[in-house]
Amino acid sequence: MAEPAAAEDRGVRPAPMRVLLLGGRGRLGGAIAARLAPPPAGVQVELLAPARHELALEPHAPDDAAARWFAQWRPDVVVNCIALGDVDQCETEPALAMQLNAALPAALARACERKGTRLIHFSTDFVFDGALRRPYREDDAPRPLSAYGESKLAGERAIARTACPHWIFRVSWLYGAPVRNLAADLLDPANAARIFRLATDRFGVPNPVQLLAAEVASCIARGRASGDSPPASGTFHLSCHGATTWHAFALAFVREAIGAGRLAGERAPRIEAIEEASLGRPARRPAWSALDPSRYEHTFGRTMPGWEEAIQFAL
Repeated sequence: MAEPAAAEDRGVRPAPMRVLLLGGRGRLGGAIAARLAPPPAGVQVELLAPARHELALEPHAPDDAAARWFAQWRPDVVVNCIALGDVDQCETEPALAMQLNAALPAALARACERKGTRLIHFSTDFVFDGALRRPYREDDAPRPLSAYGESKLAGERAIARTACPHWIFRVSWLYGAPVRNLAADLLDPANAARIFRLATDRFGVPNPVQLLAAEVASCIARGRASGDSPPASGTFHLSCHGATTWHAFALAFVREAIGAGRLAGERAPRIEAIEEASLGRPARRPAWSALDPSRYEHTFGRTMPGWEEAIQFAL
């Protein structure tokens, strides 16, 4: 007896992948939402991006929240952008940092494990101490210096202890969102001729959220159209190449913005150099936390640009 024809063979389009985006109003989450709604050509996705009041998250009860979200939205993929990302607030509120950055990802991973749902989660370069003075690879030992880094590392490890299919993407130095980041401040007409004092002694990789969102969308789509098996679970450094300081980045960003017509040269902000220690912030930052994206590129078949080339994505 002949096998029944697959839905694709009968001309029936498969049901779109239900992607539950948590934290879709934040810096990275907002960029991912914009990328997936409407989805790129060839990507069959139903984006579910509930607002904060719809999530009704109680940080002390993450398992209850995860169970409720799964029952309500029945996702095929969960993209978790919920985090306490204020590094200094994490230092003063470490318990809340552990709830949002470790306990919640753990609860999501357990729920994903029960349902066979893929979890896409984001971590940080702050899991490293910056002592190596070269781009960090995934097999380098993490040694966080702050409560933020500790909580994000705990979240990574909690996910890895489960059997849920997952991709943990470490990212760094995000910019390019409409508000609350250096690039937005540099482009703001209200900051014309303002002096920005930025550190010259801390190195990392600036990454535009628009580029990272495009990469996440590509990862979600991978295997859907071609039928290939998706890459195995693991941790990956999703980052541009190179390393720079916030001071050098700002100079390059202003130069590119003027060239693109986004800033008038005579009204551009002024960039001045300072040392990190002069800022007197509660949390310690790694002095050298560039991430090496080679494993991500090899595994997902992608090519990441250098950080200067990537500025164009935010202009």
